[in-house]
Formats: sequence, structure tokens, C-alpha cells
Amino acid sequence: MSQVAEHVARLRALMDAEQVDAFVIPSADPHQSEYVADHWKCRAWFSGFSGSAGTVAVLRDKAGLWTDGRYFIQAEQELAGSGIDLFRMQMPGVPELIDWLSEQIPAGGTAAVDGRQLTVADAKQWHEKLDKKGISLRLDLDFISELWTDRPALPSAPVRCLPVEYAGRSATEKLTEIRGLMLDKEADCYLLSSLDDIAWLYNIRGGDVLHCPVVLAHTMISADSATLFVEASKLDDEVRESLKAEGITVEPYDEVVTALIETDPGTTMILDDKRVNAFLRQSIPEDCEVLCEQQLTALPKARKNAAELEQWSKVQEFDGVAMVRYWKWLEEHVPTGGVTECTGADRLAAFRLSCPDCVDLSFSSISGYGANAAMMHYFPRPESCAALEPEGFYLIDSGGQYFGGTTDITRTFALGELSDEQKIDYTLVLKGVINLSRARFLKGSAGNNLDILARQPLWEHGLDYKCGTGHGVGHYLNVHEGPQNFSQHKKSDTPFEPGMILTIEPGVYKEGRHGIRTENMVVVEEDQETESGTFYCLRTLTLCPIDTVPLKRELMSSVEIKWLNDYHQMVQERLVPHLEKEEAAWLEAKTRPIG
Repeated sequence: MSQVAEHVARLRALMDAEQVDAFVIPSADPHQSEYVADHWKCRAWFSGFSGSAGTVAVLRDKAGLWTDGRYFIQAEQELAGSGIDLFRMQMPGVPELIDWLSEQIPAGGTAAVDGRQLTVADAKQWHEKLDKKGISLRLDLDFISELWTDRPALPSAPVRCLPVEYAGRSATEKLTEIRGLMLDKEADCYLLSSLDDIAWLYNIRGGDVLHCPVVLAHTMISADSATLFVEASKLDDEVRESLKAEGITVEPYDEVVTALIETDPGTTMILDDKRVNAFLRQSIPEDCEVLCEQQLTALPKARKNAAELEQWSKVQEFDGVAMVRYWKWLEEHVPTGGVTECTGADRLAAFRLSCPDCVDLSFSSISGYGANAAMMHYFPRPESCAALEPEGFYLIDSGGQYFGGTTDITRTFALGELSDEQKIDYTLVLKGVINLSRARFLKGSAGNNLDILARQPLWEHGLDYKCGTGHGVGHYLNVHEGPQNFSQHKKSDTPFEPGMILTIEPGVYKEGRHGIRTENMVVVEEDQETESGTFYCLRTLTLCPIDTVPLKRELMSSVEIKWLNDYHQMVQERLVPHLEKEEAAWLEAKTRPIG
């Protein structure tokens, strides 16, 4: 905490020199990524809070951090004694960051943020609110680089091509679709900065962000050209030739600014103001028209094609085998001692990476025993992780990056004796998973229409979880992918379409006691056509048993029990061919029907 205090004091000295009253430190990179390269972990370095989401604001006499419900417990612990107050986002009485700034900064004062880390949309909103109070907003200051003297360099992982047999469509085919959408919008040029969208569009993958196979790049697309702005050292001759054959020109990463400045007068440029940074927006000439729309790539990327879905089906079998071997290993080793949250996560990673098709994890595993699992995005550290004991619950949220797809799965295992409260909570979570997994819904329905199905069993018992119920998943890309998701938020309004992949992951998190989550991946499919319209359903993709030991069966309906038994039968049929004889016998016992 003394280090954080030093960071705050040195920042305030820089603020005084520039006559700045408040400086904001987001978690973002210039591409508005959820997970960022070490070079862009400015907020984590400055504050000591290690969660993936959060924003720090430092004033002359106070400082605060805003984060969401996934991190309330973790942030409170990591900020203790730092002098940085925790603001729990979306909770009653908690102001939004920009509202707090407008109240705290005196009229005539100045707020500042690195414009590369702020979206166009946020910059517009901040300007509007601060202007009303006579407060200036500067986007040209990078105080962090002055303070962070040993800041990691920008990543330089090599770029590789994703073969069409995995992608399902060539870059040329995808560009044709995007140009058609541009034509519909009457746009001459499309500026795209989000890394997963660029990787998807050009069928390239990299390693510039931990566990996310993306490449630091921007791109600009017109009716007859496509330019990828990326560091040349990342491309070998094979990749260059592949891109050239698809009609894609390569220019240095920073040249995107020059290209924007030199845009022809009268050009109509389209961009997503929530995924492009404010610094780039300022580089576009004033005599150009700018259309702010959702990413043109978002829906085509979210609608997985037949080749992607076929590959994903195989991937789920690979991933399920790793999970089965891990659970069996836990049962054999936890009773004898020596297994910790860290060594357990490492063992699961080893099981996954033993598959030749698995190239990486899809995120750092959330391996939480007992009370630690109540922190939704808890990450164990060797110096402080808990030992697994033959009692209570152990939660493991993990996934893999395979050439054929990305996985995300959570299981909560009973390691021994459980309380009645734990059993009830576990059963209610599973009821939520089943309730949403069985949903049939009218075409046009979105995540905020269906989210209640997972929460209802919990609400009936006065329980809830402070996050969404599920998210989209990329195809050998980001484990969190939009725009589709399950959430109560009014912005979760993207209608579901066939081919969209999502997770279903309700939970119960009781601080100091236990955390429980069960998570499966599902795909949206067409169900039936009636006089009332077109109906869709969800097909479960994940292949791994669900622990039946903690279940309070009297709380489950016959329909829910049938769903679970049918699911376990599918798991057994799909995984047994990949298992050794002893493993298959173990799986058979775990998937035995319950009455």
C-alpha cells in the first residue's frame, strides 16, 4: 500500500504541474479490449487492484475506483489501506464516475485522461456533462508513462493465419459481406479497431494479449481496399503473401493516425463509437462525415457458420475429457493432502494442454476453495492460495483455446461434508441452469428477455448474483464476445440468432462462506415454425458431468431431473470413446441416472 500511496503522490505532482484537477486511469488499451497486454495494465499497476474491470479517478484530495459486482469483494480486499475508495457500480446511492467528477471538480477546473484509453462515446458523454459545469476535458496527457518507469514494452507476438477449414469462410468472403453492409449505410470507409473483430475478419491469430489469440492492429476498409495497420516484424513472408492474396495491404501500426488525417474531404466514415478510441476520432478531418454504428463485423462474427460449429463439437469432447480426468484426479488426491487452488489449476491446465489441438488456456482459471469462491473472479496466488480439504465446495472456472474453438466451463465440486445451506444453494443454481437451457423463445428475443429464467429459482429463495447470466464466446478468439449475452441490463437487447454461442452461468456468492457456479456453453438453434411465428431453442455444447452429490432432490421437479439424466447420458456417450477403461468406468458412475 505504501507503493500505491507513492503512485498517488507522484501523480498529484504531475497534475499540479499541468494544472489538472482530476486524472482518470481506465483499464482499457487503445482497442477497448476487455483483457489487455501488460503494457496497458495501467490501472492495475497504479492501484494494486488486479481485476480485469475498473477505473481509477484521482483528485487533489481524494481518489476512487469504480468496478462491477464481479469484483466487489476482491476490490475491497486489494484496496484496503490504499487511500483509494471503492465505488460499487450500479448499486443504490453510488454515483457514476463522470457524475462524481462533475460534482467534485470546481467550475473552471480540468479533468484529464489518456484519449487512447477512452471511447468516442464516453468522451462525448464526458464532454457534455463537464461542459455544463464549466469543466475542461483534456485527452492529450499520458501521465502513466512518466510514472511507470519500468513499464513493459508493447507485445510483439508473431501473426499466423487461421486455415479456412477452421474459419469456414475466407477473408475475401467476409470483406465482401462487410462492404455490402457499408454500402447499405452509404459509408465510404470503415475504421475498425477491436482486436477480435480484426482477427476474425482477416482469419489471423496472434498472441499479443494473454490467453486471447489477437493481434495489436487497426484496419481501414473501403470499397476497393483493405489496410491492416500492424507492426511489420510480426509478419513472416507466408502471412504477408496470404494477406496480399486476399487483397489486404499492410502498413505500420502507428500509420493509422496518418491515414486518418489524410482521409479525402467529404468521406463518410463509419465506426463503432464504443470500440474506437477518442484519440483516433480526433484525427479524422472535420470535413468528413462520421457515422457511429455498432461494429459491422459484430453480428457476422457472432453467427457461427457450419464449419465453425462442426469444429466446436469436436473441441467440446477434447475439453470434456480434460475435465473428467481432472475431477477424477481431485477425488484421488484431495483426501491425501497437498492439493491447493494453484496446484489444482495447474493440473487442469496440464490435462487440457496435453491435447494436441489445445494451444492455450482461454483465460486464467478461477480456482476457489470455500470462501474464496465467493469472489466471482478470484485468482489464486502461490503465496496465499488455500489448500483443498475433504470438506465443502471447490469451484473451478476454466477454458481452453483450441484451433477449432474456445471453451468456458465452471463446475463446483463437493469435496466432502456439506451444510444444508450449501446443498440448497447448489441445487438452486442448477435449477437456474436447467430452466434457461430448456428455453424455447420467439425470434427477436434477446438476453434481457431470457435472463430471468436463470434467476427465478434463486429469487424464490431471496437470492441473486450481481452480474450477468452469460456471455457470447468467440471461435478460437476472446472467451467473452458480444454483442449477444444474458443479462438484466436494458442494453442486452441484441436479438438471438441461430449460430450464436453463449454461456449459462448463474451462481450464489456468500462472502466469507462459499461460492457456487455451474456453467455450460449453448448454441442458438431454430426450433419450430408455428402460426405465432419462428421459435428458437438452446442446445447445450459443454460435455462434463455435473456433481449430483450436493443435490437436494426434493427441490427438483421431474422435468429438471429428466433434463439432468438426459444431459449425463449425452456426456457419457460422447466422452467414453476418448477415455481409458478405468476413466470410462468412473464416468459411468458419475453420470448414473438419479431418481
